[in-house]
Amino acid sequence: MTSCVRTGVDLVAIESFERSLRRGGEPFRRRLFHPTETAGASLQRLAGIFAAKEAAFKALELPAGNWHVVEIGHRPDGRPHIRFASEYDASRIASLDLSITHDDTYAFASVVALLRSDA
Repeated sequence: MTSCVRTGVDLVAIESFERSLRRGGEPFRRRLFHPTETAGASLQRLAGIFAAKEAAFKALELPAGNWHVVEIGHRPDGRPHIRFASEYDASRIASLDLSITHDDTYAFASVVALLRSDA
């Protein structure tokens, strides 16, 4: 068995993200986010969560469309982490690291995944 490292990054312009959320309304928010992701979240935090989802989709080569297959949570110490829906087979993931940062203008996320693969 061999392994490969995959990375994914995403940058979100918060002003543009806010306009998209307003235009799409509550149905758009429900399509993108789990209730646990939106509960009490600021605009900057939501943008960071969205960037993290995008970065995870890129690193793991997930098909677009099902935003709920990836759920972004935060540990008590504030460190972000990724949970997967039961329909996603995460057995190929040996290790996964997520980092999110944001300010008033941008949110950025990076995912580094160590994936198992057969030679």
